[in-house]
Amino acid sequence: MATQWTWDRWSSRWAGSPEEDLAAVFTRVRVSRTARTRAEWARDERTRAFCELGAYLLHQHHLKGEATAERRLFRNLGGEELMRLAARLIPDQGLADSLDRQRWSDTWGHQEAYIEDLLAYIFRSGPTLRRILEAQQQLVGHAQSMPLGELIRAGVEVEMASSVEDPVVALQTFLEAALPHKPTIREAVARIESEMLRVWATLYEVLLTAYGVRLRPGVTYMDIAALFNTVIEGALLRTRSLGVAPRISTGEHILAAAIIKMLPGLCEITPVEVETRRRLLPVALPDAPVAGE
Repeated sequence: MATQWTWDRWSSRWAGSPEEDLAAVFTRVRVSRTARTRAEWARDERTRAFCELGAYLLHQHHLKGEATAERRLFRNLGGEELMRLAARLIPDQGLADSLDRQRWSDTWGHQEAYIEDLLAYIFRSGPTLRRILEAQQQLVGHAQSMPLGELIRAGVEVEMASSVEDPVVALQTFLEAALPHKPTIREAVARIESEMLRVWATLYEVLLTAYGVRLRPGVTYMDIAALFNTVIEGALLRTRSLGVAPRISTGEHILAAAIIKMLPGLCEITPVEVETRRRLLPVALPDAPVAGE
């Protein structure tokens, strides 16, 4: 199976915060055993690896053009196929050999339990928040020297590149559309969006304050985060479907153009000032939030 992903690169995309406890994520493992045993198995690297292999197969089957028309959503996501994939994909021979049918069966017992834990793993907020915070650090660096308009354009390039290449975002979007009425997914999407908007709102407050830009009466930073996020999601979907970044007639990225047009309506700044305003104060982000708080 040809792939652009090495195992280390794939696995690193799914990393959450250092404080993350997967015992709170994998709730279907060893269900007939004690709470202590269940927590130990949930935290075992093999449990995580089985779910990263399952996410990989979903990504290849449904988002990389390898699926046949009749392929069911979770077809072949069982111990046998995951064992074969581990042998092909994972360079650590010891880990690959340990991911066999018996270990998968001992962990979950049946596919339904595995799928529930796989979905819980895919819809964790930690990987998304980590990616956003990494992108935001780049924006803070750009803010040291760029006028506001240039910063917006640079920020669009950073965020779009970060999102388009992220399999976590792609799989979450795909599964949300494929299973729109599944309660656990709806709850997870609402949680991720809420946490993500708070992080973006904090960044917008830090940056706009540093550039000396005040909000118009009745506008909040959460309003700005929600409005910008809606435009970002639309631009991201168009980029994935077209294969290229959507642009307006001038050649400007459609997302940058939209944000620059929206900003004077949300903030006390003119269109000319958006292009020329430079940073007045230092820029420093607060400590990173913990996922789920």
